[in-house]
Amino acid sequence: MARWRKHEERSRSSSLFRGYKIVEQKVSSSTGMRPDFFGVSKRDPSKRVVGDAKYVKELTPQHVKQVRRYKGYPFFAQKGVIIVKKTTKIPEKVRNLARESNIKIVRKRARRQNRSFWEALFG
Repeated sequence: MARWRKHEERSRSSSLFRGYKIVEQKVSSSTGMRPDFFGVSKRDPSKRVVGDAKYVKELTPQHVKQVRRYKGYPFFAQKGVIIVKKTTKIPEKVRNLARESNIKIVRKRARRQNRSFWEALFG
């Protein structure tokens, strides 16, 4: 399985999605947009979140603008989330754009494969 696919699967477990019913790769029939994650609050259906998992070396303004578009029609989400790997570079300009757009950037640690018992214990 590709590393980016594993990153996307692990991103679903982000604490930012707690309390939301999450649908992965939901396609809008009217626009064709497809965020990696779309969630509706279990308590208040008017509260929604959209998110994308990005497996890139550096986050760009285009990544933030993409999630910002998801927040509008047809998903009407109040919050946006971009989940990146731990080593992704996030320039200050991108961080500020995300903050202004109410989009949270979250770093996820990658899990190492084939770790020995001792590495897992004392890693």
